[in-house]
Amino acid sequence: MAATAHANSNQAGATPGALLFPSKPEGRRPAAAERDQCRLKKQLDPILKGIKSPATEEAVRHVFDALSRLREIMHLVELNAGEGGPTQVTLAAFALAESEARSLVRFIETQTAKIKSAKQPLREVLAGMSFAIRHEMKTVFGHDLAGLTAERRPEEVRPDFMRAHGLLSNCFQQSIITLARVFDPSMSGELLFDDYRARFKQTTVLLTELSALARLACRAQENPGAEASALLIRELKAFCQGTIYYLMYKDWDEFEDLSCEVMCSHGSPRHGFILHCFTTYLDALINQVRMRSVLNDQSLAPTEAKPLKKPRKGRL
Repeated sequence: MAATAHANSNQAGATPGALLFPSKPEGRRPAAAERDQCRLKKQLDPILKGIKSPATEEAVRHVFDALSRLREIMHLVELNAGEGGPTQVTLAAFALAESEARSLVRFIETQTAKIKSAKQPLREVLAGMSFAIRHEMKTVFGHDLAGLTAERRPEEVRPDFMRAHGLLSNCFQQSIITLARVFDPSMSGELLFDDYRARFKQTTVLLTELSALARLACRAQENPGAEASALLIRELKAFCQGTIYYLMYKDWDEFEDLSCEVMCSHGSPRHGFILHCFTTYLDALINQVRMRSVLNDQSLAPTEAKPLKKPRKGRL
């Protein structure tokens, strides 16, 4: 595996902070990640203190600590890959995450089974967590990152890195939420994570605007006149200037390519066929967005979707 192979070439004692921020004091974390860790600790400490069995408390604390470290590594991956940092650094960080995740799965499957005080709901959640982590690791390290080497340019591998980051980050975050709810059913992602409500709002905005684009595309397909297509193109341009950044990074290029096809075919005989393809693509994309775990958190009340525009420009 490319990521693992690269990690073996680094010193065993290297830390993710040292790998990604060599010019900064050792152990220093980005401010956002540090706030996130403090918030998480504040919410999880009362849960741990409320566990009566010392053996169960120790095991649950170990799982929370491991998941917390994995999220820290993912924060660093996001920073390095998002800013076009060295490919070998991102691969090394992923390799560290793979090693830590495998250690966590081994702990869950071997040590927690020996804890007689662990009740059935906890055992079931830990078993499900182990399966989920194994599944996402297989996807990331057996497919998405397989074959990637340090010689690849950062801009070439960024979509693969960001997709892998998204899968693993979501898995680790949802594992923490699910485990916390075993002991406190009222616990929510919003309470545990600093960015959770922001991601909920962004996903809601994205879903609203994609659905609106799908309706406009259908209308333009059913009414071939210039007015319907012109409205669709105007809204597509606005979407590509802002809300597109709420899509997964891997989807940006495909969305912009199809949008360009819609615009370039306007007024030509093939415009109807392009609209049909675009509508089909939007339906699939909307279904993907609806599957995001943040939308399934019942503790987050629906809010009116308002686009939060980004300062950077799109390519259309």
